[in-house]
Amino acid sequence: MNLAIPQLLGLAQQAGFSGSDLATAVAIALAESGGNPQAYNPESAAGAPQGQGSFGLWQIYLKAHPQFADVNLFDPATNAAAAYSIYSSAGGFSPWATFNSGAYQTNLAAVNAAMPQAPITVASDATDTTDGTGDATVANGLGDGGILALVALGGVVFWAISEFL
Repeated sequence: MNLAIPQLLGLAQQAGFSGSDLATAVAIALAESGGNPQAYNPESAAGAPQGQGSFGLWQIYLKAHPQFADVNLFDPATNAAAAYSIYSSAGGFSPWATFNSGAYQTNLAAVNAAMPQAPITVASDATDTTDGTGDATVANGLGDGGILALVALGGVVFWAISEFL
C-alpha cells in the first residue's frame, strides 16, 4: 500500500528534514518509489550485485551505501532516517537521480499543497507595516538580542531570525 503525502511528510520530518528541504525530500520519495515502502529496484543496469539495489521509499542504493545493509530499508521510518543520513552526508539531494534529473519537481505542487501551515507568532514588541496593496506585510520584532522578520508575499510567508551575541 502506497503512503500518502501527509504520511511521507511526517516520516521525513521525524527523520530530520525541515523547511523547503522537507517538501523536496517528499517529492523525491514520490518520484523514486511512488510512495511504496516495499519498492525495490535491482539496479541491474547499473551493475549492482544481487541484493544491493535500491530499497524503499527513498530508494536507498545499497551498493553505494553499504552502511545500511543490516537495517530494514522497507520499514518507512528506517528508510526515512537513512535518506536523511545520506542527505546530511552529501550536503544535499545530489545522491538521488530524480533530484539530479528534475523528475521530483512534478510532485512539488502536490507536496506543497499538503504542507501543514504552522501558526506564526510575532514578538509582542513587534511592529507591522503594510504597503496598502495587501501583497506584502512585514513584521519586525526586536528584543532579547535578536531580530525576527516575517514577510508575506502572495500568501507565502518567508521568515528569518537573526541573533546577536
